[in-house]
Amino acid sequence: MPTLQDDRQTLIQQLEYRLVLANKKARRYRRSNSVLLLTAVVFGLLATSLAADSARGGDIAAKPVAEATTGKIPSELPRGWRNVCGLIAVFTFAGTLANGINTALRISEHQSKAMTCAGLIDGLKTELVTEAGLRRESLDKVRIDLARIVREYPEYLR
Repeated sequence: MPTLQDDRQTLIQQLEYRLVLANKKARRYRRSNSVLLLTAVVFGLLATSLAADSARGGDIAAKPVAEATTGKIPSELPRGWRNVCGLIAVFTFAGTLANGINTALRISEHQSKAMTCAGLIDGLKTELVTEAGLRRESLDKVRIDLARIVREYPEYLR
């Protein structure tokens, strides 16, 4: 018959195993996120550079790329098209920068956590408001739950 200490040790081993799995998946997600972010930034900057070069006449990159892909020396871009290429460069750069900042700051993850935190607190408030026969145990449970929420979501409650 297993003792309380044996059960405790088994539970600790299960927790350690699960922690290893969770950390492994977290590293994989972090690596995938970094690769995708880097790819988006690099290709966004390449597109920005190509459009900006076209806006300036295309001598550095645009003409060589056009010649390499068509086998013909390209003609000069009219001024209006150079302006369009300049705007493409600005818009592409702004989009790449915004995507990089959004990903680096993990805005959507923070939004999700903040909404979860607010929902949990709202649920506790609802428990207190709708409880028909308010008891000390109910208040203690809410206090304990609130302490847990504060512990789990401290950055959203300061």
